[in-house]
Amino acid sequence: MKRIICLSNILVFVSLLITTTLFAQTSINKKDIVGVWKTVDDETGRTKSHIEIFKKGAKYHGKIIKLLDPETLKNSGKERFEDIKCDQCPADYGINQPLIGLEIVKNMQQKRSKYAGGSIIDPKKGKVYTCTIWMGDSDKAGNTLKVRGWVAMFYRTQTWYRVK
Repeated sequence: MKRIICLSNILVFVSLLITTTLFAQTSINKKDIVGVWKTVDDETGRTKSHIEIFKKGAKYHGKIIKLLDPETLKNSGKERFEDIKCDQCPADYGINQPLIGLEIVKNMQQKRSKYAGGSIIDPKKGKVYTCTIWMGDSDKAGNTLKVRGWVAMFYRTQTWYRVK
């Protein structure tokens, strides 16, 4: 009789553990990355742009919708942000396309609490990196995003902040 009670207690505990784990995973997944995000350069600390992340089919993409850094304008030799083009971008990202409207994040897929399987480009250097995106670890409201571009063992991670 004691074995049956002990076994039923174990089954109840395991059931509760599984239910709690599934609920926690659902809660993480409800934090959606779709929206507008302010980028901050991890090397200079300057606010660079607004990126709109959107869903196309089952994949997530991100495009520049606004440039914010006056240094970007100054270094480009242009008079308006709208005139700056991605002259270093490879063809599949849009060589000589305006930076505003340029899709810099491509083909990300949700994999549990992260988004992976896609790529991100650094328009300044024209280099394409494998990309991983996740919500900030300590951010329960879903207002920070960690964006990592990487090649082999080398990576850079930026924190982006939700605009709307």
